[in-house]
Amino acid sequence: MGTDDLVVALQKKRTILGGQLVASRQVFGARPFGVYQVIEDYLKVAQERAKKPMRPDTARRQGYILRKFVGDAGTEFVGQITHKSIEDWLRGFKDAKRSADTLHTYARALHTFVSYLVKLKLVRGDILTEFDIPERAAVGRKNWLRSQEMQRVIAESNDPSLTFILFCGFHAGLRRNEIANAKVGWFDLESGLIHIQNDVRSGFVLKDRENRSVPISEPFKAFLTKFIRDRKDDEYALRPEKQPGKWRYRYDFDSLVTSHFRRCGVKCTIHDTRRSFASNLVSAGESIYIVAKWLGDGVDVVERSYGHLAPSAGNINRLTAKVA
Repeated sequence: MGTDDLVVALQKKRTILGGQLVASRQVFGARPFGVYQVIEDYLKVAQERAKKPMRPDTARRQGYILRKFVGDAGTEFVGQITHKSIEDWLRGFKDAKRSADTLHTYARALHTFVSYLVKLKLVRGDILTEFDIPERAAVGRKNWLRSQEMQRVIAESNDPSLTFILFCGFHAGLRRNEIANAKVGWFDLESGLIHIQNDVRSGFVLKDRENRSVPISEPFKAFLTKFIRDRKDDEYALRPEKQPGKWRYRYDFDSLVTSHFRRCGVKCTIHDTRRSFASNLVSAGESIYIVAKWLGDGVDVVERSYGHLAPSAGNINRLTAKVA
């Protein structure tokens, strides 16, 4: 569309298709716009913009949240979206005791979408006046399991798929969606490396969009020797019974992992396994630069989140050390 601005791009697209999306001073009197079509347009253009395009995987998650909202709220047209309908929907999840992280994620997706609708003048500008995005869980990156405890949690798993998930988090720092989309070919046992890769054919794109490699620990390697034996490289490592496309993630294993943590008597989430990976490595003296490379995060992010765990190594008197 010749622009990085999503709003401008949407306006151009509608104009090209022969229908002016917005006409100043006539918006609320214009014909109603089907909310599902507007969601699809929003996600499509967001992925096609030249600057920082939305990743296909992110678009799928955002689409899931937005379609769930309009479906639950019985919304047919964009103009029916109100502050009250949003608040009522989010309150339902809060009353159902859904996690603070879930509330934050759902609210942020809605806020971003509605912000663009306001700019397009498809909904009233005051809809966001009192729209506060809930905070994430207070434990944040402080919640992680020490090495001995995480080894116990892995050892107490009797389900090979669960064990694979735990190893990927605790021993390789993979993100939830990386675990769900991991292919057998990622795990190069001969070289002892996990090659975490984008998959254009399936539409899976890594968060930072850059492939990376992580060494395979000896315990993980011993497990993988049996787990992926005689399997094809292009096969998914995890083979869920659920059909792809009907769920938010290719393989939503939250309940499997959560129930196991409960049985083990530990306070942990699937993302805490990644935090545990980084925290234990930094605590043991591993370079923050190396840990950042393995995580696929920026060094500044890892420094800010885990730097306080690094053993103190500063010795100013090295400046005056005598040369032998």
